[in-house]
Amino acid sequence: MQGILYDATKVKVCQAFYDICNYAELPAQWSDELWMDILSRKPIYKELIYYIEHHTFLDELKVCGYSLCDLYVWQMNRYNLIKDTGKNSRTCNKEKMAMQAFRTMVDLMDDPKEYRKRLEEGQGTDKL
Repeated sequence: MQGILYDATKVKVCQAFYDICNYAELPAQWSDELWMDILSRKPIYKELIYYIEHHTFLDELKVCGYSLCDLYVWQMNRYNLIKDTGKNSRTCNKEKMAMQAFRTMVDLMDDPKEYRKRLEEGQGTDKL
């Protein structure tokens, strides 16, 4: 009888992903939806693995000219605007910003016209 080979990579990536989401205090449903979206898109999955291993973005994937690093900076700017701090303070959860950058990348892939408009023109002052 041949031995069974078991690759636990996705299990480990999944656990690390949920650890980050828990640390970032993101809702379970939000995290579940993002995880499923990441699993169905190999380039984003590759970026997530790199992020987990190196705690920075690989930045190979670009959609409409935007990389995950660009989307992370965009998230930070939105946070600073909403919190009216002018800079990211200690209370700014950078893991949350990173996960939101992944969410924005998925959304940008799904609806490039709408999300490119949000990135370039903003959502309007009443929709932060």
